[in-house]
Amino acid sequence: MSQILVIDDEVVSRQFLIAVLQRLGLGKVSEAVDGLDALMQLDAGDRVFDLIFCDLDMPRMDGIEFVRHLGERRYRGKLLITSGFDGRVLSSVADLARLYALCLCGVLPKPVDPVQLLALLAAPVEPGEAISLPLERLSSKELQQGIARGEVVPFFQPQVEVVSGKVLGVEVLARWQHPQLGLLSPLQFIELAEENGLITLLTKRLLADSAQALTRLATRQRLNMSINLSMQSLRDSSLVAAFVAILGDAGLDVPRVTFEVTEGGVMADPARALEILTRLRLKGAGLAIDDFGTGFASMDRLSRIPFTEMKIDKSFVIDAAAHATKRSIFEASVELGRRLGLNVVAEGVASEQEWALCRTFGVFAAQGSFISPPVDEASFSAWLAGCGGQMPLPS
Repeated sequence: MSQILVIDDEVVSRQFLIAVLQRLGLGKVSEAVDGLDALMQLDAGDRVFDLIFCDLDMPRMDGIEFVRHLGERRYRGKLLITSGFDGRVLSSVADLARLYALCLCGVLPKPVDPVQLLALLAAPVEPGEAISLPLERLSSKELQQGIARGEVVPFFQPQVEVVSGKVLGVEVLARWQHPQLGLLSPLQFIELAEENGLITLLTKRLLADSAQALTRLATRQRLNMSINLSMQSLRDSSLVAAFVAILGDAGLDVPRVTFEVTEGGVMADPARALEILTRLRLKGAGLAIDDFGTGFASMDRLSRIPFTEMKIDKSFVIDAAAHATKRSIFEASVELGRRLGLNVVAEGVASEQEWALCRTFGVFAAQGSFISPPVDEASFSAWLAGCGGQMPLPS
């Protein structure tokens, strides 16, 4: 079934288009209130949208800026603009979409006419050639300055206990609020940070900002946090003392933090990784093996590290309800984690069917767009207040 995203800040217009799409049976429809909300859902990575409907005039991030972000992320689904603006503006937006090599189906005036909609979707469409607008090259100096200025900010994705629906904590994910390019996803700058020795600096800043945010949220609910550690950072023997000091300054207890590492990160320098991770565990921090199932590390080496948590990679969770092989890998991974005495967390839970599988297999906690995509502190605070720290369980 096709995945469709409707972006419009006007509730009536958005709900009307969703009703049209559902009546036509074109696919499963998700919604976003503006470009920033849509970008958060795209960057969550647990749904691949085949078709996006986008309004132009919206708060926080308008449709024109959102088109640029789609181009920078090499979006290869279909795009359809819905707007009440005059023809010259719409023509310019269409040109921009083609310059970014997007597959633009066309432009529809509001309210959307079902007959016109079907005609546009039925017509063949090819991506334009992005020859006039090359994407800007980010520099390490620019990133270093951005970290120093506080432009690299934490986004929070809730982690929820599957049995009870209680919000347990958040995974911290980095986003760069670039002054010219807008909100950048980790794919656009994390590799740059690792290649230029900036990843530990970035992680320390992210840890400090996240710890302070959780301290501010403590009046509403006591939450834990998880944060990723790069294999580059696992070579820094001063890391443990630095992390403990950062958490102490923020007033956050070390046991409320879980550090996530990938299988590849552990294997890059096993002796140093074993030292640093064991010392973090000694201080009371949790340790999670992240993206479980995607690496090639030996079980013997992995068993030497005192992990407390296993995070099953979203590639085995997404659509597991409909694919027997994924379902089997998912189930076997959960069983392995439980036998090892680890808390098992499922990443990328994007549907009620995947949530149901988590309950069936005995997953401890889940995260994904079914609960919430990664959002900034203000949005997370509002989400937490709205649900009262307790996600309503599907019937």
